[in-house]
Amino acid sequence: MDSNLSRRRAIGLLGLGAAAIGLEPRADAASVQERSNPRYYRFSVGDFQLTVFNDGYKIFQPVQPFWASEASPDELNSALEAAFLPTDHVMGYYNVVLIDTGKDRLLCDTGFGKLLPATAGHLVSQLAVAGYRPNQITGVFLSHAHPDHMGGLIGTDNKPVFPTAQHFINEIEWNFWTQKDPDLSKTLLSDQDKKTYAQRARDTLLALESRFKKFQAGNQLIEGVTTELAPGHTAGHTILHIQSGHDELVHIVDLAHNYIIMFHNPDWTIGVDSDPDQAASTRKSIFEKLAAARTRVIGFHLPFPAVGYIRKKGQGFEWVPEPWKQV
Repeated sequence: MDSNLSRRRAIGLLGLGAAAIGLEPRADAASVQERSNPRYYRFSVGDFQLTVFNDGYKIFQPVQPFWASEASPDELNSALEAAFLPTDHVMGYYNVVLIDTGKDRLLCDTGFGKLLPATAGHLVSQLAVAGYRPNQITGVFLSHAHPDHMGGLIGTDNKPVFPTAQHFINEIEWNFWTQKDPDLSKTLLSDQDKKTYAQRARDTLLALESRFKKFQAGNQLIEGVTTELAPGHTAGHTILHIQSGHDELVHIVDLAHNYIIMFHNPDWTIGVDSDPDQAASTRKSIFEKLAAARTRVIGFHLPFPAVGYIRKKGQGFEWVPEPWKQV
């Protein structure tokens, strides 16, 4: 670790501003050139049909201190270069999962929605391409109240995007963001961005309060879908265990924001972790279990379609993507 790059100094160096982390209203998506990128991917977990929607992408530049502020530049560059990745930027991926059990259709997070960047926030249009309308979604699981996960809850008309859905959130997460001054002191956000993060989360949650059902860790949301608290990224960050018959998938959500950085060294964190030390500890503990059990996983920030396995490698881990399949 570079002793000259403390987290306190990193706050001053960050200088990303609200636009860089998705806090401002997004620009007109029509002004963004279309890229050739799959819109959705279907696969099965037992009798359940899952669809992964590509909500878009975002380029983070520079890499540090927002990513892996604990690492020296040489350490981080070495890890990226070994994976044949550039060292001057990191690509952010955003994957929204729909679980269709035949009885329920549970959407896991909602992407950026109307928020920045304009290269993301495409969930509703992707749903349409896959044959779903917002009013066909029966449940919305909010893993945590960051803008790339809750931005799609309320539309540009200030109305709920999923009008007939029961919304779910961990009680700890709800209490954290609806209090007057949530503690974001350990993040690398600027003071203004801390206020914006907190205000946007609070406003969104309270606007939809009557639709939200608060759950506790271990609760079942729908048949075959059980919650597990995975704190650190946020206080109530929650992952999902999805099981149908003997087939299982774990949605790790934001346990890792990059398939190289947080796998190569699980102690490396991201600047929006509410408690970086706890986030790293949680990641290591859960990754160890998933790797040992050879459990199939999916992640919100892994490269699309984000389905695969976690393999132990030295002191860290390795992301092993599952080969593309047709349902």
